[in-house]
Amino acid sequence: MPASAAAVFAWHESPEALPTLLPASRFVQLERRDGGVADGAVVVIAVGVGAFRLRWVARHFGYDAGRQFCDDQVRGPFRLWRHVHRVEPIGSDQSLLIDRIVYTLPGGRLAHRWLEPTCRRMLARAFAERHRLARRAIMAWAPRHGRRPSITELRVPLPRPVGQEASCRA
Repeated sequence: MPASAAAVFAWHESPEALPTLLPASRFVQLERRDGGVADGAVVVIAVGVGAFRLRWVARHFGYDAGRQFCDDQVRGPFRLWRHVHRVEPIGSDQSLLIDRIVYTLPGGRLAHRWLEPTCRRMLARAFAERHRLARRAIMAWAPRHGRRPSITELRVPLPRPVGQEASCRA
């Protein structure tokens, strides 16, 4: 990100961050958000329509001010979902935004074997888009909030969004 780690993390703590990062679709709605990104905060997202709507409930933990926050799925489409949001400084005006996700699909080994490659591609596309949206939003947000984004752009390949492990303080 062409902005300091402090600016990137502060934007993620702002009320406008999550709505900006959610897909712009009538099929995905932010229903409730209590407590920001601090430990114990809860987010409820409705996915789908009508009888096919499900609620995805996540609880935040592992908050490390200026550096990371994490969320675990309490209820939702995955058997297991743990998402680590981490910001690493690269100099004073640039940073690396890292999303690490550990998930298990429902339905056992056979379902996982058939669905996992498609799920991985969908998540990779979704998180590449989230990083693009975050970059654009942070560049607009930072100057309005007393934070100076860098003018230079550091091109860093996106980390693989789906990993085998996640590290978060519980």
